[in-house]
Amino acid sequence: MTDNPILRVGVQNCLSALPLTAKLKEIEPGLEINDRTPRELSNLLVKGELDVALIPMLTVLRNPQISILPNISVTCRGASYNSIMFSKTAPADIKTVLVDRRSIISIALLRALFNIRWSMQPVEVLSSKPITSDYPFLTTDYDAFLVVGDAAMQIKEEFNSRVDLGEQWYAWTSESFTFSVWGVREGLEGPALDELFLQAKEEGLAAKDEIIQAESSRLRVHEEKCREILGNTIYNLGTEEMKGVEWFHFFMDELKICEPSVELKIYGGDQFQMLMLGKK
Repeated sequence: MTDNPILRVGVQNCLSALPLTAKLKEIEPGLEINDRTPRELSNLLVKGELDVALIPMLTVLRNPQISILPNISVTCRGASYNSIMFSKTAPADIKTVLVDRRSIISIALLRALFNIRWSMQPVEVLSSKPITSDYPFLTTDYDAFLVVGDAAMQIKEEFNSRVDLGEQWYAWTSESFTFSVWGVREGLEGPALDELFLQAKEEGLAAKDEIIQAESSRLRVHEEKCREILGNTIYNLGTEEMKGVEWFHFFMDELKICEPSVELKIYGGDQFQMLMLGKK
């Protein structure tokens, strides 16, 4: 750990997030970087044990005291590559789903797809530990498995069906889906904060080739696949991306996961831009 860190920053160590996080320490060596799962990062930021963290958009919708940094996200418009349901049966025959405990937003998205879009209510079981590529999928009793992060592109087993939640969301809404944003703990202010993370994004995107080469080796995945994933990930958070966030909030309200109205705080140093979602 860094003594007296400038900021305590929480990151997700997965391919799609690396353009946002890979250059942070180079830009500001005084940062304390904490690599955790999305669920862990959410809990730590809500408790104030981190200053800034790359957290699921759902965490912000459920904890509106958290502000978000502008113009930065991990978003897909179509295939997500890292939020996949693998099924041993035809989708219509799924009765039980094991979901990866690391995730928050993919579990909620899958529930919306099942309950609202497909009018199904399979039994949802939270995994006791992260679901990785060496999990004994074919010898367990679950019909389907929600696999998230890098593990989703490392699965080698043959399944009856493979459902990318990002693709299903786009087919349903024609909108993008925002998985993660930089959340800022309540009470933290400062005009240079958003500049630091925007610089990290710019330098990370400029270093895509470097990231692809390193991650291809680490994950044992072809470089072209890594290039495809990063090339199809949106790292902006503008008007188009917020349309998808509004739809997601609408469905989360339908499922009673979020409040009917949420006022988002967009970080702006000493001032915040407020954005109302849902019923006023």
